[in-house]
Amino acid sequence: MNIPLIHVLLMAIFAPAAFGALTLCLPRRAITARVLIALFGLLTSVGALLMVGVQPDAVPTLSFVPSMHMDLVFNPDQLGVFFALLVAGVGALIVIYARGYFGPDEDSLYRFLPTLGLFASAMLGIVLSDNMLGMFLFWELTSVSSFLLIGWNREDRHALLLAIQAFVVTGLGGLSLLGGILLMGHATDAWTFRELLHVFSQGTPPNPGLVTWACLMIFIGCATKSAQWPFHFWLPGAMAAPTPVSAYLHSATMVKAGVYLVARLFPIIAAWLVYWGPTLVIFGALTMLLGGYLAVRSAGLKKIFAYTTVSQLGLLMCMYGLGAFHGGGHGEHGAGDPLIFPVTQILNHALYKAPLFIIAGAIIHICGKTELPQLKGLWKTHRILAIIALAAGYALAGGPMTLSFTMKEAFFYQIEHAAHAEVWIWMVGGMAVATAICNVMILVRMATTFFAAPEPTTHDAHDEHHAHEHGLWAAGIWWPAAAIVLWQFVGGFAPGLFETIFGGVETNVGSWEHLSYGSVWHAISHPGVPLFMSLTAIGLGVVLGLSPLFRRPQADFHNELFPGYFRGMQYFGHVIFSRFQSGSLRQYFLCVLGALLLGLAGACIMEPDLLRMPEVAPLGSALLGLKLASFLLTGLICATALMMPFTERRIVRVLMLGACGFSVTGMYLLYQAPDLALTQLMCEIIGVVLFLLVLRLLPEESEKAEKHYVPKLPRAAFALLVGVSIGWIVLQAGSVADQRNIEIAKGIVSESEHHAAAEAAMIPVASGHGHGEELRHGERVTPSDYASLGQWFEAHSYDGTVMTEGRGGGGTNIVNVILVDFRGYDTLGEITVLAITVMGILSLLSSVPPTRIRGVDPTVCYVGAQPQLRSILLHTAMRLVLPLALVFAAYIFFKGHNQPGGGFIAGLIASVGLAVYRMTEGFDALKRIVPIRPGHLAATGLSLALGTGLLVPMLLMLTGAVDDAAFLRSWHGYIPLFGGAEYHLTTVMFFDLGVFLCVVGASMGIINRLEEELE
Repeated sequence: MNIPLIHVLLMAIFAPAAFGALTLCLPRRAITARVLIALFGLLTSVGALLMVGVQPDAVPTLSFVPSMHMDLVFNPDQLGVFFALLVAGVGALIVIYARGYFGPDEDSLYRFLPTLGLFASAMLGIVLSDNMLGMFLFWELTSVSSFLLIGWNREDRHALLLAIQAFVVTGLGGLSLLGGILLMGHATDAWTFRELLHVFSQGTPPNPGLVTWACLMIFIGCATKSAQWPFHFWLPGAMAAPTPVSAYLHSATMVKAGVYLVARLFPIIAAWLVYWGPTLVIFGALTMLLGGYLAVRSAGLKKIFAYTTVSQLGLLMCMYGLGAFHGGGHGEHGAGDPLIFPVTQILNHALYKAPLFIIAGAIIHICGKTELPQLKGLWKTHRILAIIALAAGYALAGGPMTLSFTMKEAFFYQIEHAAHAEVWIWMVGGMAVATAICNVMILVRMATTFFAAPEPTTHDAHDEHHAHEHGLWAAGIWWPAAAIVLWQFVGGFAPGLFETIFGGVETNVGSWEHLSYGSVWHAISHPGVPLFMSLTAIGLGVVLGLSPLFRRPQADFHNELFPGYFRGMQYFGHVIFSRFQSGSLRQYFLCVLGALLLGLAGACIMEPDLLRMPEVAPLGSALLGLKLASFLLTGLICATALMMPFTERRIVRVLMLGACGFSVTGMYLLYQAPDLALTQLMCEIIGVVLFLLVLRLLPEESEKAEKHYVPKLPRAAFALLVGVSIGWIVLQAGSVADQRNIEIAKGIVSESEHHAAAEAAMIPVASGHGHGEELRHGERVTPSDYASLGQWFEAHSYDGTVMTEGRGGGGTNIVNVILVDFRGYDTLGEITVLAITVMGILSLLSSVPPTRIRGVDPTVCYVGAQPQLRSILLHTAMRLVLPLALVFAAYIFFKGHNQPGGGFIAGLIASVGLAVYRMTEGFDALKRIVPIRPGHLAATGLSLALGTGLLVPMLLMLTGAVDDAAFLRSWHGYIPLFGGAEYHLTTVMFFDLGVFLCVVGASMGIINRLEEELE
């Protein structure tokens, strides 16, 4: 079976999240089934990745909003496949470990496995995405999912603050990364890593100044994600998460995301940007040494290993920085490429860091001890745990016969290699030796503690204590660590075998031809500076580890950075909020409109042409009746607007505002826009009803004078200035749009005339289209017909033309086709905002205390019924009016794609009918005819719209038409009806149905809640 590559990669990315979500469907007691399903999701990813293999030339693409450069493009090259296998493989072992760690805790596994699956899918999306914007979406998803995992203990306020700290630091770095990506894309017009590599391979990129700033912003994003100084403090704080999260986070996932992005960008910008290498080296070396020192000065097991992760992440950053230096041919193996086995270096860290955290969690879980000095006698009491911990610690220290020793030799060799180009790199060499000393000291202290005489057994209270598991799953708390750390010694004793197994995903062998060049035997037989640095680190590490120096725990002063920032933001936020959020509507309008005037003034200064009077359409050719109607409506709109400031009563203001809106409705009808007129009419009715309901909840108007009286003349002058400015902006905007359309049309006509001679000789395409001519409803349309945007939509609203590859919106109502097809993505965003808004309003209204009546004891709640809209006449009429309104709404909905109407208008019509019915019939009226809650109705509509956008692409992907499987892709056809007629059905009708449900749910939710408040 030949499965398209894009399908396999999508399965590899989303299988962990999908199967993790599937576990939520199981009863909480089904622990084993839940674990097996989550495990199967990660193993599915591993299998899919092995099926794909390494295909650096493949460009699997899924179209998704191409105009915004958001196509899902993947890159299954060595780097991407390696990281993906690391994420999925270690994740599978973490699931097994979590089963032993959490034991029979049903609630913990119920929460943990879906979140872990989401976390894994987000990381898989990062490492396999070639589109930079697509990668950023997954990048932010890791921040969200890690926040949920770090703040696991919801009752612990300190853990929640640490989760917020991690989320804010990485989130701000993510904003910097987004800015860098947008700046890079704008400067180079390259939105994928492949395109970026092509641009930089041509020499100096365009706009080098912007590219330099983009690289700086991208580096900040990488530094925050991978905990580089001075942003490293969030990572040790993430130890508030359960140990399975810590093991996964530190070895294979989120903290490696920044390193991955640096690795991805290394062949692109390292040779061009001269500051890239030194920047990585400086920050990486500082982070490396600081992490090693703080690890030595820590006592908690997880904190020790967390700081060693910080140290190793600094080493990895420094490694890619050193790779940008060329030493000029010194060294045994010649100059060559200075970047030596970088993927193996990253893998080396995972092969000892995951076991360290896994076994730390096992020790804490079984022994109840959280700090290293408390583990005296562990060798006698829990020998298996001690053996695995010492083996992983030995690899941490870079002991001989481990892969870590080989990789340490590679790093020292890179330092020597780069130091021949820049002498200051020897300082980095000294920092690297000092870091290696710290790692050896940690191993020595672990060994001396474990082999010491055991102390009386006590079981301390700690946050990570869970019920102990027994039987088969109990061993899962330690054997994944043994299985992972075993590869450290395979790489040490048999580097050739290790290279044979993992060499296929290595991106660069550098100055070494084989991995065995860093083995113990080769280092001894070819002594040099790297071996001397290793021996120095081992000797001094043993001496200092046995000495009493540096044993007192020391806190990292960087831990106060985020609390200080947080307090500062709270203080300044309160000052700014109290200054501008004064509760004065007049002040708010003054600020907003004043900013508008300042912006317009600045634009006029920068572009004096804005002060010229634009060309306007002449009125002389219009019919006399249209002239009179337009002047009458314009006068009515202006009159009602001008009367607003002189009206004292609220109810009159609402009615005046409604009259202004109804006058605008007439203007829409005058300009032949029935869709807008009907929408405006329904919005005005709903708006007036809402205003009146709210006014009934407000206290009576006060007769007191205003405290801060503003003279009427300045107010009138400011209002006149704002009105003239907005009118001027509207005129200029219309003129600019017309001029732009004319210029586009002229360009198309010019190009068409240039190719006029060639058009006759070209082979006609399907449907009789030719280059320069397009078919529209059986007639030929030349590009010169597109003198305005409206004419373009008119030509493409139904069948489309060659310009849209024969794809149209399948409707003759251009307004509705634009809303649900051409600009369907905008509409989806709008109804999303609408659904979120109604949920927020319902939440706020539900928190409002019951209405209190003036003159009644404020401690007593008024529970009597207020006057309602009750009458026999209206009650009888609604039996006919409501069905007619709903039938009319259905009629407007079904004809909306070809004639004036649509889901939004139909939703407003239905809402008006239901609102009047609710106000007439009372409390349970809506429940009798619409048993679904308004909030649920809006959520259902949003889900239906989103599902419609995904349905057709999924069906096209299943049929193999991957290139056409764009998000919100529509399909239309004809359904035979009785009597030989046909009904034109399009899939966007279901999208429109989602809009209808959102509008009805939002409108009725608010009105119903306000009515309940009154009752």
